[in-house]
Amino acid sequence: MPVVQPGTDRFKTAFKAIEIARFLTHCQQQAIQANQAKIASLAFSIPPIPAWAVLSNLAGAHQRHFYYDPPQCRVTQAATVGLGVVVGCSTAGPTRFARAQAFIRFWQDQFVYADTTLSESTQGRFFCSATFFDGAVVSAEPICFEPAYTFVPQIQVTTQAGASAVVFNCLMTVDSDIEQLIAQIYRQLRSLTITAPLGAAKGASQTMLSKDVANFEGAVRAVLRQVHSGKLHKVVLADVMDVVAPQAVNVARSLQMLRQNHPDCTVFSVGNGRGQSFIGASPERLLSIVSGQLTTDALAGSAPRSPVPGTDIQIAQSLLSSDKERYEHRVVVDFIVRQLRSLGLNPTYAQAPQLLQLLHIQHLHTPITADLSDRAVSPLDILAKLHPTPAVAGVPRGVACQLIRQYEAFDRGLYAAPLGWIDTQGNSEFVVGIRSALIDGVRARLYAGAGIVAGSEPAKELAEIKLKLQTLLNALV
Repeated sequence: MPVVQPGTDRFKTAFKAIEIARFLTHCQQQAIQANQAKIASLAFSIPPIPAWAVLSNLAGAHQRHFYYDPPQCRVTQAATVGLGVVVGCSTAGPTRFARAQAFIRFWQDQFVYADTTLSESTQGRFFCSATFFDGAVVSAEPICFEPAYTFVPQIQVTTQAGASAVVFNCLMTVDSDIEQLIAQIYRQLRSLTITAPLGAAKGASQTMLSKDVANFEGAVRAVLRQVHSGKLHKVVLADVMDVVAPQAVNVARSLQMLRQNHPDCTVFSVGNGRGQSFIGASPERLLSIVSGQLTTDALAGSAPRSPVPGTDIQIAQSLLSSDKERYEHRVVVDFIVRQLRSLGLNPTYAQAPQLLQLLHIQHLHTPITADLSDRAVSPLDILAKLHPTPAVAGVPRGVACQLIRQYEAFDRGLYAAPLGWIDTQGNSEFVVGIRSALIDGVRARLYAGAGIVAGSEPAKELAEIKLKLQTLLNALV
């Protein structure tokens, strides 16, 4: 992988234009011979650049993007940003994940790499997002995101352990203009290696509240009547807070602030190419596949943190011993295990949950693992089985989703839905889009939810989502 240093002349000598032209011509010839477009993938090593700064340097408001920055404790994983679309696929309906997986399988075979010694940072990635429901929701609000969208980016920047790699993906056909592609690569390399990153985020902007969560308690009481009648065991209700800022919310700076405030979460942003971005800091990993090993997290049952050590310990012990919270958590564990077994997998997990303690909140947490090495199971096969889990929908799933549609007076969109990536080697990671906000210029819609089961108290559930909303609001800059 060529090393690119700052400065116009240096990176031109690092990988001469004639070498790039030779590789792109080779790919174009392959495309012509196969009568099928190919994706030419070139990787460069560049000076380290924070993932959020890539958006500031290169992304335009009307350019699709995907930003994925895993918890800082996972030192083996890298922050990745994808910009622009080489090839993309929009799907909807009950088969949306299967058709997205077919799209990925096809294009995985069309990659041609300039560097055959692939590392995690230089493998091509497919970025995927999906809405909570699989089709259009009857709503007066505009629809911002497709039911499922999968794409290969034009530019992919990965930063890990003080080093960054930029991958350029070029769609090669008989009509591709190689000279124009080379000029574009050089121009974008300059933007990445010369432009200085943004300074430290200063804090939240002053905002004006335009819609609060005033009706949430009433919805909880109505759902509890359904729970007590025996129609279902659990439903996850969410509500939104709408705010207006004095100036357009800066997505790059807000992501920087989310990373500062939530080092233990996956910070993400999905841009639809039409000016809206869905951002957040998720504590919930839906699935991770590394070298054929699957890990998924059961995360349900929550309590606040306390700055007083003794009080914090007491809250944690109360959470671990709470029958209500343990029941809510067990429902999620049983669901995930049952769904994985339906795919022929043999999941393993601890019988008792552990604590996942974040800066502002703590959860009951059970990691669940399975070996995929001898199974023809794809990441999106698993996703289709798991989404939505009881942690974001309820049990039974169908009844819970009906009640969500009935009592939530807004479209969830990407809220509580899967967001992630799959690479050309089959590795992948998806999180659940919670602790999140939809950004549209000066306007922001913040989402938060809580699991309602027998024993839930409306006032306490309201306090839980207000805590989540306020934490998110503090990150908007």
